[in-house]
Amino acid sequence: MIIDFKVNHPVTTDQFIDLLESSTLGERRPIQDRSCMEGMVANANLMISAWDGSLLVGISRSVTDFHYACYLSDLAIHQDY
Repeated sequence: MIIDFKVNHPVTTDQFIDLLESSTLGERRPIQDRSCMEGMVANANLMISAWDGSLLVGISRSVTDFHYACYLSDLAIHQDY
């Protein structure tokens, strides 16, 4: 299995929600609130994603100043990985 890691690669809201549901993090995030989820994806300024082909299997979603501080708000890994 080859996993590709990408920095700030586009992730759709649906891909993000699907990953959260496939990890245990979906239980603690407002996945039913589409507007909130869209904002979470659109406004994170540092996302590292892990891909198995076209399937999003991992993500770290952060807000940072790119100099000193970084707040990691989500770290989700698909349970099958």
